Formats: sequence, structure tokens, C-alpha cells
Amino acid sequence: MPMEERGLDFTAYLTWIVTAVPTFLWLVERDALGTPAGIGWVLCSITFIVLFALHDRLGVGGILVQSAFAVACCWLQPFGFQPVLLVIVAAQVGRFSLAFSIPLIVAQSIAIAFTFEKPVGTVPVLLGYIGFQLFGLFTARIINKERIGRLALAEANADLRVATELLEMNSRSAERLRIARDLHDLMGHHLAALSINLEVARHLTDGEARDQVEKSQAVTKLLLADVRDVVSRLREDEPIDLSAAVASLREVIPQPSLHVDVAPELCLKDPAVAQIALRAVQEIVTNSVRHSGARNLWLKLMTHDGTLTIDARDDGCGSDVVSLGNGLRGMRERVEGARGSMEVASMRGRGFEVHVKLPLQGAPA
Repeated sequence: MPMEERGLDFTAYLTWIVTAVPTFLWLVERDALGTPAGIGWVLCSITFIVLFALHDRLGVGGILVQSAFAVACCWLQPFGFQPVLLVIVAAQVGRFSLAFSIPLIVAQSIAIAFTFEKPVGTVPVLLGYIGFQLFGLFTARIINKERIGRLALAEANADLRVATELLEMNSRSAERLRIARDLHDLMGHHLAALSINLEVARHLTDGEARDQVEKSQAVTKLLLADVRDVVSRLREDEPIDLSAAVASLREVIPQPSLHVDVAPELCLKDPAVAQIALRAVQEIVTNSVRHSGARNLWLKLMTHDGTLTIDARDDGCGSDVVSLGNGLRGMRERVEGARGSMEVASMRGRGFEVHVKLPLQGAPA
């Protein structure tokens, strides 16, 4: 979690402690902790902070419930700094629209207005609490927009990093193919012509000169065989270091934290398989950045029995209904087009999982 968000959480917990501890001590001193109002306040206050601890996963309904508990604390113990709890609620709705946030702030402020002991000063005090809430709301909105921008930048960086890796793969393959063609077309043809000329010279000479021509012809044939061997090896696909390409994504993804488990020697000879695998990893990472709200993403790549497996899981919010967006559908099409398989699983509160299997050889280009 970024420092700004951790700072807001710490401030909220500290505010709750500063609000709750004096009230608790006041109730103990007056032997009022066991009264219905005292017990109700304790339960409401604890429930409030528990809901705050889950605020990353709370929707509109959860926020409304938390607001109700904050108002209940103000009604049960109408003194001290209880209304400050409303500021904590206001800071949490920064990720929602103003059409929801502003009416909520006004409504919960009016709800506690009737708890003030002096009606004469109700309006100024009420406006003061509304001002504090608005300050918390707009501060949280600024941080939320900055977080969204940061995640969008991370997603773009991941796309750029994968595109760079794919471009380098294609560039290396193209350069090897160009060198192979040049060797074959230039040196190969010249050596073949030289071998033919030496064969003609061998028939036109005799004695010691013929022996030298035959030696030169043998060397020429060896050179021609070596050139053909080099050309053949250059035309073969260069093993692609997939582990380095995947590990490099950690440098551009601030959240979720990327935990990569890839064998250092994991190299793929088939560039089509390597590109599909790298695209799959890219989609998994960007999908987690964009939708999951996860703090950690675990990636494991391994080969076994001629198959590359990619296992990914995160600790995001998850969903009881798995719905594939365009990115995951495109990923499945690429994987199945290479005679592989892809499985997606998710459960609310237990994150998102993706399992991919790709044959190491023979994937269509």
C-alpha cells in the first residue's frame, strides 16, 4: 500500500483511539459502562472500527452501515469527540461519486444535530463538522485519483515492457535470419563457385600442382560445409529467456506486489510459445492491477512433460461470478489457438486465479 494510504489509515485508527479511550474511561469512572447506553456504545464503536478495517472491500451498503454506527455512537454518548467518527466515514467515500458522498455527509450531520446540548450553537457546530467532513472527503478523492493514475501508469508500463520484450525477440530473430541469408547468398555462392573452379583446375594440372589444387579444393569444401552449418544454426530459433522477461515486470508494477517463481534456466525454443506465454502473463498482471484491488500477485512458471504451465493467483476481492473481459477472452483464444488450455477461478474474498497450459513445441505462429 502506498505511503499516503497507509498514512490515512493510521490517522483514522489514531482518531478512533483518541475518541474512544476518553469516552471509555468516562464511562468506567461513573460506573456507566454496564448500562444499556454504555454497552450499546461499546458495541457500536467496536463494530465501527472493524468495518473500517474492511473499508477496501466495503461497497455502498457497507459504508451506509458504518455511517449508521457512527451516528449511533453520537446518540448513545452525546459528548466529547464522537462526531469526529463522521469524518472517518467521509474520508472513505472519496472513491464514490459526489452525488452519493455529499448527501451522505449532510444526512449524517443532520442526524447528530439533535444530540447537541445547546440548540443555540447547533448551526455553527454543525457547519464546522460538515467542513471537517468535506475536507476529509476531498483529500481522499485527491489521493484516490492519484492512486488510479498510478495504477494506469503501471498498467501502461507493463504493456510497454512486454511490447519491448516482444520487439526484441522479433528483432533478434529477424537479424539472425538476415545474417543467415547473407552468409548463404554471398559466401556460400562464392565458395561453391570456387570449388567448381578448383575442380576444373584439378583436371587441367598434374603432378605437384594438382596435389595443391586438390588440397585447396578440400579446404574449400570444408569451408562450404561450415558456412552451411552456420546458416542452418542461425535459421534455428534462439532460446528465449522467459524468466528474465517476466521478472522485469516487477520493476514497473508498484501494486500489487509481484512475486515471481520462475526457474532461472527456463528458456523456450519456440518463439510462438514464448510470445503467447508472455502475453498471457501481461494480461494476468494488468487484469490484477486494473480490477482486483489485490496487494499481492503470485506467478509461477514451470515446464513438465513438454508443457509450460503458468499459475497465477492474487489476494484481491474476488467474485462469486467469473466474467471474462475482452483481455481474458483474447488470452484464452491465443492459448487455445496454440493447442493449450486456460482455467479461471474466483471466489468473493479469496482472490482470482488463472491456470494456463501450453505445449512447448508446435504452437502455430
